[in-house]
Amino acid sequence: MAPFLSAVEQVEYLLEVTTMQQIFYTSVSPEEYARLGKDFPFPQPISCPNPGCLVKVPPQKYGFYQRNAIGANFCGRILIRRYYCKYCRTIISYLPSFCLPYFQYSVEIIFIALWYTLALHHSFPECLKLLKESFEHLHWGASHLQFYIRRFLANLNRIKMVLRQLIPRINLPEDGSDNRKGAQKVLHIVASGFAQIQTFSTRYFAQCRYSFMAPCT
Repeated sequence: MAPFLSAVEQVEYLLEVTTMQQIFYTSVSPEEYARLGKDFPFPQPISCPNPGCLVKVPPQKYGFYQRNAIGANFCGRILIRRYYCKYCRTIISYLPSFCLPYFQYSVEIIFIALWYTLALHHSFPECLKLLKESFEHLHWGASHLQFYIRRFLANLNRIKMVLRQLIPRINLPEDGSDNRKGAQKVLHIVASGFAQIQTFSTRYFAQCRYSFMAPCT
């Protein structure tokens, strides 16, 4: 067995289980979510969400794990509820909608950074100054902005594909057009076509089982 696995991961390794993530919408802030802890009203699936299973039996509760979360007014650890389907041996983790899988910064912070740079055309120093004024827990440098911008631009065609599925007959920039101009239009569509960024992020994930910032493979 690989020595770098945690105790929980070693058990999962022995069980030969698979893992998957779900994003559920919540209007609760990261700080309120953290304060409630295990008392938060987590989703209770009535069937297995694994597309290869979908058995109409509720997965059983499988404890929690902790992860980092950095939001507008919060920086700390939060609990993530997990379930286990004994039929397909899949562990399902339920992330609140202010989170993106594998990112510690909230979807709100990431979207605002993209908005400042790609939609409003702020320079990196201007954007970092505005972000710092809005988010006291944020300590970004230019490399952070570069990472998120490059990832968003790299994912732009996939994002447009999913938007076409979510909003039929939507007018999107053509593939192969100027990437930054296309990104600007896509950001405006997301801002105007969804109640908030968490709504877009949740619906996007439900549509294709990836976050809009997940790397294209």
